[in-house]
Amino acid sequence: MNSPVSGFALRFAAVSKTFAESGPALRDIDLALPAGGITALVGPDGAGKTTLLRLAAGLLLPDKGRIESFGLDSVTAGGQLHSLIGYMPQRFGLYEDLSVQENLQLYADLYGIPQHERHNRFADLMRMTNLAKFGDRLAGRLSGGMKQKLGLACTLLNRPRLLLLDEPSVGVDPVSRRELWQIIATLVAEFGTTVLLSTAYMDEAERCQRVVLLDRGEILHQDAPAAFHALARDCSFLLSSPRTSNRALQQRLTAHPDVVDSVVQSGAVRTVVRPGRRPDWSKLFPGAETVASRAVAPRLEDAFILLLTRRRSNAPDAETVCFNPHGAGAKLDGMRDPVIEVDQVDRWFGRFQAVKKLSFQVGRGEIFG
Repeated sequence: MNSPVSGFALRFAAVSKTFAESGPALRDIDLALPAGGITALVGPDGAGKTTLLRLAAGLLLPDKGRIESFGLDSVTAGGQLHSLIGYMPQRFGLYEDLSVQENLQLYADLYGIPQHERHNRFADLMRMTNLAKFGDRLAGRLSGGMKQKLGLACTLLNRPRLLLLDEPSVGVDPVSRRELWQIIATLVAEFGTTVLLSTAYMDEAERCQRVVLLDRGEILHQDAPAAFHALARDCSFLLSSPRTSNRALQQRLTAHPDVVDSVVQSGAVRTVVRPGRRPDWSKLFPGAETVASRAVAPRLEDAFILLLTRRRSNAPDAETVCFNPHGAGAKLDGMRDPVIEVDQVDRWFGRFQAVKKLSFQVGRGEIFG
């Protein structure tokens, strides 16, 4: 067995993984995470993020290549690694018929934590997650955000040196999402924990020291967020017109050969163009129509779109050229009559009221958040 290597919490060397039912999931992955800090794993659905995390956790073994955590090989030192690594999947296995406290006790049993250490560990984690006053509540009656925090608390019972989180904040309200990030930041700052997490939120990736962009089982780019921004420098613009709606403006811009992305944002249309291009926007519109444009600072998402579009434009499959990172567009010119109406709705879970007198309408053709 190799002696532990200081400096790296996780290393992938030419790692590949294939599943019989779906084919290659990861191809020749090289990745090295220094001890401490937070790394974000991002990419489209099916990119291989969950597979990479499960390999890092030792739940899967590589078909090719080598994975080490703190110098220990994932194939030969699995038992030792389980005491160093904490993994929280997208659907953490809480027992909904048990209380918060009982869930902690159960996972403490699974981790083999001595009885005399449990009180202090439970108290620290309940304070960190703001769950102290909910110890007797059944896990099934917690909100989505509270369940995620309880799942994280159970994962942290063993005080892992490497924490792997699979989209921990998806479906979580903004306040709970902020609290989850406060917990993660505390772990890194106070305990030197190394965190690798997958996320669907670009603002979360921006907070990380390093970002790894995966697509179709391959790493397209990995670097600090600022380095991603540099890839999209001079490519981002805001356009608006007093005579044309933003939706119509977006449709015209999307058809331009130099435009790789266009999305309505803050009363204008944010547009990303290919590097080195500066389109003459006036040619897209009639002579009497005025279009105002101004350059804006690049975002992480702009760089992702450029990298993914470049990769898919070079692919032999012609279908991959038309890549829309925002999903299908909404119907643009339908009637505004409501297709969903909610009027004074209450919802109770036992004695806990989750929804109070909720009323709203969603009109045809609207994108309602």
